[in-house]
Amino acid sequence: MKIIKADAISFKQYYPHLDQGILLESYFKKNDGLDKMIKKHRDLSLFLDSGAYSAFTQNIEIDIDEYIQYIKDNRDCISQYAVLDVIGDAQGTLENQLYMEEKGLNPIPCFHYGDDEMYLREYLKKNNYIALGGMVKRPKIQLEYWLDEIWGKYLTNADGAAKLRIHGFGMTSVSLMKRYPWYSVDSTSWVLTGRFGAVFCDVGDYNKIAISNKGDVEGTGHYCQLDKHSQERIQKYFANLGEGYTIEELAEDYKKRDEVNILYFLDLEKYLTDNPARFIQTQTTLF
Repeated sequence: MKIIKADAISFKQYYPHLDQGILLESYFKKNDGLDKMIKKHRDLSLFLDSGAYSAFTQNIEIDIDEYIQYIKDNRDCISQYAVLDVIGDAQGTLENQLYMEEKGLNPIPCFHYGDDEMYLREYLKKNNYIALGGMVKRPKIQLEYWLDEIWGKYLTNADGAAKLRIHGFGMTSVSLMKRYPWYSVDSTSWVLTGRFGAVFCDVGDYNKIAISNKGDVEGTGHYCQLDKHSQERIQKYFANLGEGYTIEELAEDYKKRDEVNILYFLDLEKYLTDNPARFIQTQTTLF
């Protein structure tokens, strides 16, 4: 599975020394750093999202023809690109998909949480790479119920393997990454987690801990509240990453937290590529 690091502008600016792989950025940010980044780094492997949700929240309309032309002008560094989806309008999203195809493009269609399943069936007729969206800020239990239904009914073979490539937009839950056979997901967890003072790790029962030395840590499950044995194991984990990181610098420097979070997801990506998930839906009945 490919874990695509969203917020490509920040990644290229601050962490060029780390493994880049595919980066995701929003077309909506073309005037806020995307144009500059593309002109400077023509060797990019960029997954371009339309940014429709950001535009929707700011009541700004994205011109589909300008979006199409932008993709055509930068095909050498845009490896994948999504349809210009219409938030809250599955029919409008389908029409944009067909229009972009008429203009010679092959965008990844997006089926959103809450859309009528007829649209997913329509995309499945001719596409071998489909995105699932509308999942950001949904409660995990709600998402799992929906994803179980969609993966079980449409997206997996009898052996639990994926029938086609599926991308998860904004898939930040590690447990949900592991539960389904995604082809790719994108996440801003590498940056948001660090900025909120926490880091991902892979130590026993812990996969994320609060570590910042700023603010009140009472009742937060902070590193300093762990038992000595757990602290020593976590120290060793960070010391063995790359050139090594100390608890003190991770507590003080958000950029160091970003780096260890990136390394965590790179390791997770390798693990899930070598050990792909299989999903077989089970149904409990009375008889």
